[in-house]
Amino acid sequence: MKEKFFSHNKPVVAIRGIHLDLKGLPPTPERLFEVLDLAYESRINCLLVEWEDTYPWKIYPELKNQTAYSTGTIRKFLDKAKNLNIEIIPLVQSFGHMENVLSKKRFKNLREVPDNVSDLCPLKKESHDTILKMIKDILTTHKNIRYFHLGGDEVWSFGSCEKCKKFVEKYGTNTLYLYHLEPIFRFLKSLGIRPIIWDDMIRKWKTPDIKKISKLTDLMCWSYGADPLSSIGRDTLNRFEKTGCTIWLASAYKGADGAFADVPNTQLRVVNMKTWMEYAKKNKVKGVVATGWSRYNTFLSPCEGIEAGLDCFVLAGKIIWDGSISENPTIWAENFLKHCQKKGIHTDHFYECRKVSEQMQNMRDLIFSQARNFLQQAHLVGEPERVNPIRAKEARESLLKSLKGLRQCAKEWEKAHAGVIPKFWIKKYILSRVEPAKKIIKLVLTK
Repeated sequence: MKEKFFSHNKPVVAIRGIHLDLKGLPPTPERLFEVLDLAYESRINCLLVEWEDTYPWKIYPELKNQTAYSTGTIRKFLDKAKNLNIEIIPLVQSFGHMENVLSKKRFKNLREVPDNVSDLCPLKKESHDTILKMIKDILTTHKNIRYFHLGGDEVWSFGSCEKCKKFVEKYGTNTLYLYHLEPIFRFLKSLGIRPIIWDDMIRKWKTPDIKKISKLTDLMCWSYGADPLSSIGRDTLNRFEKTGCTIWLASAYKGADGAFADVPNTQLRVVNMKTWMEYAKKNKVKGVVATGWSRYNTFLSPCEGIEAGLDCFVLAGKIIWDGSISENPTIWAENFLKHCQKKGIHTDHFYECRKVSEQMQNMRDLIFSQARNFLQQAHLVGEPERVNPIRAKEARESLLKSLKGLRQCAKEWEKAHAGVIPKFWIKKYILSRVEPAKKIIKLVLTK
């Protein structure tokens, strides 16, 4: 008897998306194509793709990293998505989270604050021109798209430079935000493309300003905790709806459990997705996207990759389609991943990737706990006579043993992810886990 994985014949929402954040631990080209197959089997019909430094930029070549995909790979990916009826929505940061751009010498003058490489100054003409050129570059490969995501979230320092301060004093921060983005909105509209932005910078806007922006762009409301409605504010969501905003919802299947997490919190991810879908059942939403952050910004080390979160990936498809899940999520995901393996999609290595990633996280937590306890001993606060030499020796040996264990975890992690993540990123991930532990142990043992 054929196992039935989805309960409903029709989905709760028409557009069901997965977010691919490719600026950390990006899949190899071969694995990237398989992600499309996995999305299709999971009844996902939309991918929100944040290429960032993996895109083969022509206008600004300095923005691509050494493992960037080729133009041919991008086109092959887009062609396959089209054949699977999976809509692609590209995401290009346009205001905040501009680290990959503003860290480059060429764009240093576009920073809102000289020492902050995250936020673009909206009053510099070059800022507007730079974003438009990046969008046009993306559009050379992404043909006939309906939506374009412009980011726009967490622009914490905008309005801080002297010129912007004067503008804000006269017109307000909301007007400054629109001053930068409205021309970009209108450019996309002229091409028949509807823009999307994250909602967080809009949450405290007054109703007249929300009405104005609702005519220009869709809002993607994001919150990744157990109670996303309270996090955003039910009143805020109601105001968005009453002012005519077209609303998308964003949960998370990974990358929302800490900037240095090695595995997603599956239980929390399921609760978050289910809560959002309860809202989607009762309210008008355009679509639902499960985000999958790989780095909280370009300067941080990668958090968990797709491979350690494949169970949450497929669970996102299940929950967004059915609106909930009545089965045990772990068992359902296990059976569904086996189903995908039979269909020729390589999911069998998930368990090894999850296992070694959990071990990595546990071992790092142990080392930092041991280091903290060691530093709290009396001899380190001026009372060496109260130190038990045997205990001190045991503490040192435990730290060194744990470091050895972490290094072994790193080797196993590398082996488990070989072939699905480029070697460059495997090395980068391992260094970000092992080196901090080595340094803290060295510091502690020299005390």
